Amino acid sequence: MERISSRQNTHVKLAHKLVESARERVKSGRALLDGVRLIGAYIERFGAKPVTLLVSEERAQRPEVRQLIEAVAPRRVFLLAQERFDEITQVDTSEGATAIVDIPRIEIRSQDDFRVVLDGVQDPGNVGGLLRTAAAARATSAYLAKGCADAWSPKSLRGGMGAQFVLPVRERVELSTALSGFTGSVIATSPRARKSIFEVDLTGPVAMIFGSEGRGLAAEGIEMATQLVHIPMAQEVESLNVAAAAAVCCFERVRQTRDR
Repeated sequence: MERISSRQNTHVKLAHKLVESARERVKSGRALLDGVRLIGAYIERFGAKPVTLLVSEERAQRPEVRQLIEAVAPRRVFLLAQERFDEITQVDTSEGATAIVDIPRIEIRSQDDFRVVLDGVQDPGNVGGLLRTAAAARATSAYLAKGCADAWSPKSLRGGMGAQFVLPVRERVELSTALSGFTGSVIATSPRARKSIFEVDLTGPVAMIFGSEGRGLAAEGIEMATQLVHIPMAQEVESLNVAAAAAVCCFERVRQTRDR
């Protein structure tokens, strides 16, 4: 296992770029995973071949880190001096492993009947949490319109906890593209909607649009909706966090379809 102590090392420089730049992630087709669980989930899904493992010298002997080291080809495992590793990891208490990986492109199934569409969701933690919710609710695809945070940033990946590895995600699309060819119900939330999410039929093909944390859904998204709904809540509370609102809506569909 080669030890790296220089900031000028190719892998260290690339890791820094992948942390800091969405443009670099798009250009290289790679992302940086941080943590044993996330790296393990990637390897389980896609194998170890696309993985370059960067290990902390202080934690290299931990059993869970050793397991990753044994899964990856020796020539693709590098031991980083602790100061170099600390500059790359994005968590306060690291597990001792990061990995440079190829960003997978998961094909959308022919029966794409439950789309989740994000419009202007700028917080990467919310993007990751929304994708995690969508995957758990058995969404068949997720579309991120222009203006959304990058689904493959370190914070989005931590929020997604592996959702990006199972859910087909398409980024930087127009809303019209996200809904192109979709003939089912298009649901959007609005505090002025007459019906609640619990009063509409979600059993057929459904697309759900969720807007930004601050301004909510833009006019274009509202115009594309075939059904506006609200989420009942206490009058003293103005709104829900977008990730929480998405969880309510997505799992109401799960409830309605669970016996089908």
